[in-house]
Amino acid sequence: MDLKEADIAPPYRAILERCEPFLITYPANHGALDLAPYGLALDEERLYTATSLRSRSVIDGLHALDAATFGDKDMRMPRWVLFDCGEFPGIVFGFGRRAGELSAELRERYEVDRDDAFVPLSMWVAIRCAEDGAWFGHNLSSVNVMASRADALPGLATLTKALGIKLARATKQYGATQWDSASIALHLKLGDMQLLSAFTPAHTHPETLAYRVDVDEALILRNLSMAGQAAPRVGDRIVAADDHAAILELHDDLERGERWTMVRAESVPGAAQRLHLVRA
Repeated sequence: MDLKEADIAPPYRAILERCEPFLITYPANHGALDLAPYGLALDEERLYTATSLRSRSVIDGLHALDAATFGDKDMRMPRWVLFDCGEFPGIVFGFGRRAGELSAELRERYEVDRDDAFVPLSMWVAIRCAEDGAWFGHNLSSVNVMASRADALPGLATLTKALGIKLARATKQYGATQWDSASIALHLKLGDMQLLSAFTPAHTHPETLAYRVDVDEALILRNLSMAGQAAPRVGDRIVAADDHAAILELHDDLERGERWTMVRAESVPGAAQRLHLVRA
């Protein structure tokens, strides 16, 4: 499927018209990747390697984006973490624009003064696992967390992750996120999330769930298209993101060998989101 020719939803088409995709990885990894995901070929100018000084301003932009997204959650990345875990062995994929096309406010957030500087507006950082076809999603960020209405790009995180998955040739995607994360609904656009843990003390935030998605390409393409999402599903078990006892109980059940899959993230006005689970 070629996204430029497909009947994709207007927000995603607007991103493709206004932004350029970019990739940061060590060049030896290129042969294992699809550098034209869904027909969207990456320009050679937007292929960066973190061992080259040419990538410096783009990487500075990634850290500005990371600070805006995770700085208040005690999960901001040191520069060495992004290099060691993503920019060299894995991938950093996203979309960006030249600084001259951005508002003065947003340019100030990125601290760029050259009109021709390329500014990363989203990133999906993924790390290759030893398991065939498996990648761990380390970080997903979008400029929409700090952009004004004029600079906002609805759907940017979704499109970034969908194309990043295709570029990585991933068939399985592992990850970890917090129960109250708004990104869970986005992750579910790749496929159902099989829970590996509900409570994870190895993480900075113990109430973190670890998951695996068997990538469902048909579902991804449906979510990017004018067809939109399927009807919401109702779970056999529903856990509120702030229900600590229910989270611990679910983790105990997982440790005993039960298998649960997350199929829906339900927003509840004035309350914590509710996560719908089905028994696998």
